[in-house]
Amino acid sequence: MVDELRALVRSQQEDAAESDRLHRLDADVAELRARAEVIAAFFASERAQDERLRREEEEAGAGLARGDAELVAAEAELARARNDTERGLAEQRITRARDHRDVASQTLERAVETRAAFEREAAELAAELPRLERWAGELAAAIPGGAAPDGGDLPDWASRARAELFVAASQLDARRERTVLEANGIATALLGESTYGSTPEQALARVERYCESTPGQVSESR
Repeated sequence: MVDELRALVRSQQEDAAESDRLHRLDADVAELRARAEVIAAFFASERAQDERLRREEEEAGAGLARGDAELVAAEAELARARNDTERGLAEQRITRARDHRDVASQTLERAVETRAAFEREAAELAAELPRLERWAGELAAAIPGGAAPDGGDLPDWASRARAELFVAASQLDARRERTVLEANGIATALLGESTYGSTPEQALARVERYCESTPGQVSESR
């Protein structure tokens, strides 16, 4: 019975290691799912976003063209000025036109940078997706009964994988509970007193101390 108790302790330790492995897998699948959802959301709105950014860049370009035209007109007005009053008004108009053009130029620069950043992000996410798919395949191979992703919806696969992990972990937890009860049942029978509430390791330690203190019981218990 002592040997049987030791076997239960080994089983409990193996199950504890497997439980840790399943929880790590679940954390990895959750991380993969979160990232896949970000990528899916990005590409779901990619066309609309791209069109909006192109429109903003075109409008900013048109604004800069209007600023250029305003400045040219103001400079032409200065060239036509016939007196100090006309020259003063034209110079004021040139100052305003230059301010308008500077603002328009900065707006266009920001629009160009924003669209370029969007295109870089799209390229990076497109390159990341195959890596996520490979990672999903590796995780699937480590999940008990896990189905490998078939190139479809990664968030959907991750949801199924987490469900499979939950079932596996639940079954493992139930087996660990049975092991605890069985180990305590054996220890209680050997000691003649209840050990319920102890882990299998604790129950075994109590039995081994008992066997050491009552050597005559060792051969009988085995």
